[in-house]
Amino acid sequence: MTKTAIVKKPDGTISFELNLSRETIATTYDQVLREVAKTTSIKGFRPGKAPLPMVEGASDKSQLYSHVLEHLLSPAYSAVIHEHQLVPLIEPKVTPKQMEIGKDWTLSVEVATSPVVELGAYKQYVKKALTKLKKDSKQDDKLNLIFDALLSGSKLEVSPLLIEEETKSALSRLAKQLSELKLSVAEYAKSMKKTTDELISDYNKSAEANLKLEFILQKLIEVEKPPFTGTELATLKPTKEQEPYTKYILQKRKVLDFLSAL
Repeated sequence: MTKTAIVKKPDGTISFELNLSRETIATTYDQVLREVAKTTSIKGFRPGKAPLPMVEGASDKSQLYSHVLEHLLSPAYSAVIHEHQLVPLIEPKVTPKQMEIGKDWTLSVEVATSPVVELGAYKQYVKKALTKLKKDSKQDDKLNLIFDALLSGSKLEVSPLLIEEETKSALSRLAKQLSELKLSVAEYAKSMKKTTDELISDYNKSAEANLKLEFILQKLIEVEKPPFTGTELATLKPTKEQEPYTKYILQKRKVLDFLSAL
């Protein structure tokens, strides 16, 4: 079986095409039509007993084919993900390229995965950054120096798909908070002496920086492999489902403690 060709960029964006044969589409269309027929009422027939051609005629074909795509997309996408052992971080962006009825369908798929991270001489540049720390500085000041040094000294690009998703989430949280104050995002932007586009641009830059920092810290954990004890983990009392993330948080703290001590 020929592998599906994929294109992977250093920023972690992976793109590929999904091809669905017209035979598979036709079979699935028939299945969808039979499902729809079970709940379709047509005059002169008991519910679910109308002939399929009449059900088809009474249905919105675009909706039928939309259901066909829903049936076929997930397994086809999952097959490629398993085939190449990919670890998507968000839902895929799917763009139809060819979806003419009676022909094979072609869909363009983009998905975001973790980017390539080059840390560089991180011990040296973090240590140098910490020399700027003043005697009366707080822990947050130290962490900000470390974060700025890591962002400046590391090399990586983040998938635009991830940045867009993170920006949308942040703006959605902002809109929810503002709605409680009976303010719109546009009104909030104006109060900050910004246009809405400028505010969105700020959130976009912030999302990119936050994502970069998270990937840098993940890479540092991979390199430094900071140990932790079972007692430290138990102190946080994670559930079984929370345990992997709690371990990650512990290791991230250890890495930051290590960098702070340089």
